Amino acid sequence: MDSGIKLYDRTTLAVVDSLNLSMEVFLAKKNDGNDTLMQHRCFVGWEQDRNGALLYPDGAPRFRVLYVNGGLAGSHGRSLGEEGREAIRKYVAAGGSYLGTCAGAFMASSGYYNDDNIYSKNNNYLGIWPGRVRDTYLQDKYFTMYMDEDCPLLKYNDFGGDRKVEGIYHLNGPYAALEPQDSVPAGTLPLLRVDYDTIPPVGPSIDNAVLCWAYKASDKAGTVISMSSHPEDITTGERLHLMEAFLLYAMDNNGSPVVKGELLPGQVREMNRATEDGEPLYTKIGDRQYHHFTVNVPRRTKKVIVTLEGYEGADNYDLSLAALEGDFAFHHKASSINLESGCNKSLVLKKPATGKLYISVFCETTVTSTFGENGFEYSGRTDVLNGVPYKIKVDLVR
Repeated sequence: MDSGIKLYDRTTLAVVDSLNLSMEVFLAKKNDGNDTLMQHRCFVGWEQDRNGALLYPDGAPRFRVLYVNGGLAGSHGRSLGEEGREAIRKYVAAGGSYLGTCAGAFMASSGYYNDDNIYSKNNNYLGIWPGRVRDTYLQDKYFTMYMDEDCPLLKYNDFGGDRKVEGIYHLNGPYAALEPQDSVPAGTLPLLRVDYDTIPPVGPSIDNAVLCWAYKASDKAGTVISMSSHPEDITTGERLHLMEAFLLYAMDNNGSPVVKGELLPGQVREMNRATEDGEPLYTKIGDRQYHHFTVNVPRRTKKVIVTLEGYEGADNYDLSLAALEGDFAFHHKASSINLESGCNKSLVLKKPATGKLYISVFCETTVTSTFGENGFEYSGRTDVLNGVPYKIKVDLVR
């Protein structure tokens, strides 16, 4: 959760407990020089974690969802700097999902229309939903919002059968500018519309306006959910269920897993590059990260032997090895798995099916995370943050 400079200094979310999730928080209460330094380390990186907390050494997303709080969107975006904003863009492009409420929704866009209905691109915004927003000019209101019949959030809750959620607090959040139509990114998906027939003090009526929407740029990219108002503080009822639906939808629509490459029989593949080398297909593995490979298994193959080996001096980590025919070998569905401690291990698959075999390497070693002045603080195995090198080889017995 981003509770950074010029955002609400929230440290907990009720939805994390209700869904039994884990969360790390970056927190800036003082908005001083130390907060600026720690925010830069979090999003951009430093010696201990060279590409920041959001990304693994190979640029893959390290978290399923980034939640960005309300507050001052432009000021927070400016405080991140271009490197920080670009890190969030890379995170989403690589498959991490994003949920922003109020300021977080503003910041996800490319810019907004001002009081004179003139569009202005904001370079301190992220543009991860490359569309435009308008200000509602409404403060301290409680909205009723409704979903269309085909809204994907209904997969997670029927919201009492009327597809409505009442009493959602609103404080100056945006709504999606759906005119002119050629400015609306293809794939923009309305999630919630507002039922509000009172004319605002500035601007046109917002009745039926889209106050929450989703966007996914590609199969590889994560999903961006922009929510104008504030359901996040509520601990019970439909507003909590709405936050649950947001997170479940975001996690169900992360980017597709990436295959590092095909393992060729008898050839050792060395996964030893660093972040700065710019070779993600050969970069070291991060904490609690999967690397995926494939093997083409010919007909009449008697055995497949997969061998995993650490590097001397960098082999005091726990890497696991798994396999599955025809699909990614995540632990919960792998047909064969080796969870022994250490780096050096093997898998032997007898009478494998002809076709594509998926192999995964998973780094069990991780940091210890505690809560400090600026939110999460890492200790223990911090050496894992810049990646663990390993070698992998497959042999076929025919």
